[in-house]
Amino acid sequence: MKKLLIIAAVINLAVAIIHTIIGESDIVAPLLATDAPDTVRWTLHSAWHMISVVLFISTLALFYVSRKGKDEPHSMVLSKYIGIQYVALAMVFVVTSLMYGIFFPQIVMLAPIGILAILASRAASD
Repeated sequence: MKKLLIIAAVINLAVAIIHTIIGESDIVAPLLATDAPDTVRWTLHSAWHMISVVLFISTLALFYVSRKGKDEPHSMVLSKYIGIQYVALAMVFVVTSLMYGIFFPQIVMLAPIGILAILASRAASD
């Protein structure tokens, strides 16, 4: 359980850094430079970094839970919640990929975190 959570946390930290730094320059900055209304651009920018916050807090939560014993009930619940959340986030990109006919690499980054966290929660319940 602990190894699965640490691996998930490390992957999540990498995703958080990539999202926050590279995503800001490669995706958000060009969108902010468009002629879209200010409220649209600012909302996009805020929403982008709301996800940054979720990524970093989830990383901390995964590291925290990895240090707890499997007999602590919140270990299973928190890792299961994060796992379900990340699988659901990955599914958004699966659906979007199918809708637009292009592959979104976020699937490859988010799904493993979710799967590892779910597997860890199952190991905690054994």
